[in-house]
Amino acid sequence: MNQKELIPNPEDRIMCVKVGKVKRENLYEMTRKYWKVDIIRARRATHVLAIVNGIVEEVYNPVDWKYTEDPKHIGRCEFLGVEDEHTTYIGKDVSAFYGKSQNPVKYINM
Repeated sequence: MNQKELIPNPEDRIMCVKVGKVKRENLYEMTRKYWKVDIIRARRATHVLAIVNGIVEEVYNPVDWKYTEDPKHIGRCEFLGVEDEHTTYIGKDVSAFYGKSQNPVKYINM
């Protein structure tokens, strides 16, 4: 096992979302919006991980999930959250969890 590979805490309910390479100040907005997910399942997540090129760039603790009000993205979900300043997940590789999946969303321990 690679020491950089993500080893999730068994108590953490994780939702990983792949985002494109973005500037640091835009990462939260890119991570939180317009996901085609089951909102009930998403609300169970204790952590949302922003994934860029298979690596965890940031971790957020979602406070609330809702359906977006943006008419261009009807039926998609977004969350409000806070940055997890005490996480050990930043810099970890999540490639093994995705495999060959094209879906940008992956659930771990959920």
